[in-house]
Amino acid sequence: MRRYGIASLLGCLLWLSAPPLFRSQDEPVLVDEVVARINSDIITLSALRRAQAELREELEQQGLRGEELERAYREASRTLLQQLIDNQLLVQRANELGITVEAQINEFLLNWSRQQGIPPAEVEKRLAEAGLDPDQVRQTLRLRFLREAVLAREVYSRIFQNIFDRDVEQYYQQHREEFTEPETVHLGEIFISMQGRSREQALAIVREVQEKLRAGADFGDLAAQYSERPSARHKGDIGRFTLGSRRTLGDAQAKAIEELKPGDVSAPVELPDGFQLLKVLERQEARVRPLDAELKRQLQLRLAQQRAEAAVREYIETLRHDAYIWISPAYREQYTAAETTTANPKKPQ
Repeated sequence: MRRYGIASLLGCLLWLSAPPLFRSQDEPVLVDEVVARINSDIITLSALRRAQAELREELEQQGLRGEELERAYREASRTLLQQLIDNQLLVQRANELGITVEAQINEFLLNWSRQQGIPPAEVEKRLAEAGLDPDQVRQTLRLRFLREAVLAREVYSRIFQNIFDRDVEQYYQQHREEFTEPETVHLGEIFISMQGRSREQALAIVREVQEKLRAGADFGDLAAQYSERPSARHKGDIGRFTLGSRRTLGDAQAKAIEELKPGDVSAPVELPDGFQLLKVLERQEARVRPLDAELKRQLQLRLAQQRAEAAVREYIETLRHDAYIWISPAYREQYTAAETTTANPKKPQ
């Protein structure tokens, strides 16, 4: 199998990862110890260790090494047990809602096989050849898709339902500068270098060019003839520049063209290495992007993303409160919300 094909799937699985709570049939039991009980389900020590190993592998795939890797691992592993418990609560909620995601799992694996040029019937064989348990791959995908399905139904849909036109309009007005397209100017140049000649000699050539311009000569033709920069090959065209607070034009050039209209040519701009004549080819005034349907959709998504983290946290807090959660004393420090979630525990279902 192509190594990059498996690597790409592994990357997706790590990104999708909701670490499995139960060992696969072929995996040896390391320690028969219950770390946590969530209603009628359990998390074992072997599952926690597997999640820790996957976390380290994910950080390594991000390019972390040495002390930086260890620091990131210590930080992320503090909430790992809490994440496992929260994921199991969401899976249990998915079961209560009757959500199934087998079609999504099949579609994901089918799309992956097409991208890699693998016949669908050989996916499991290829996974096994690469050292991946096909059942574990499906379980990892199942947990992730169930989690997202619950959040989509119970959290995200409610967020969108509570984003009104007035919210979008308010955000638009508060961030109006972000949606303002700045003034731009399209310029041409004729550059006369002082390399190999005195300042006066260079300035004399500039005066000669100005006389020809006043006599009606074409700026582009003169740029091709006189200018000593690569732009001469394009009749002096040096492109479009932004003005205003996001200016991409130098101070001297901006001042020289400040009052010019399209078609006007500036006075000579003296630079450290020569003189520059600038022609304004075109001006585009600053324009505020209208709040059209596409921008409204983008702002709705942005507002939803801003509200999602707090909403998900609140929703999971509700699931914790309504669940029986028991943490083995040896692992309670790893579960940052243990004190609040076990304050009024319910009996296991």
